[in-house]
Amino acid sequence: KSYIKKVVELMLAILLAALESEADKQKFTDIYEQYHPQMEQTALRILKNQHDAEDAVQNTFMQIIRHFEKIDEIPCEKLPFWIVCIVKNEAVTILRKNQRTVQLETWDSFAADAESVTDYLELVQLFSRLPETYRAVLEMRLLLGYTGKEIARHLALSESAVNTRIFRGRALLREIAEKEAFYA
Repeated sequence: KSYIKKVVELMLAILLAALESEADKQKFTDIYEQYHPQMEQTALRILKNQHDAEDAVQNTFMQIIRHFEKIDEIPCEKLPFWIVCIVKNEAVTILRKNQRTVQLETWDSFAADAESVTDYLELVQLFSRLPETYRAVLEMRLLLGYTGKEIARHLALSESAVNTRIFRGRALLREIAEKEAFYA
């Protein structure tokens, strides 16, 4: 087995040890296997560093275990959003921590990166102002890269309803951005 596969299996074993019942361990394993690649991609887009992205994903799995009793309360179609939201929060936390510990020699590159983080955080705040019906389809489309057909399947909507929500959601997002003076 490759080194990375061994590390992943070891981490999974450690995480599973925190759960008591076999049913919970199986449910967590299913979540781990299903969402791990998407979680890593999300963290990597924010952090731009493989090691930090892996840390964010592992921290996310720890958060999932801490709140594992809530998993059954989350509707199936919303579980990926809940997980991705935790990954984003963990990635931003790591990003902020890394920025606080920046070396003086790397200040110029740090200052350039800080602007994109601010933009990202502002964008997250703008998304949070959208009604849920628009926010869900826009997150799936813009952040997760789903097609209109995939979104329709996940949300049990027609593809034309999804496209309408995307169109209206973008228009509303643009309107909110203009009111908030998000961009010039």
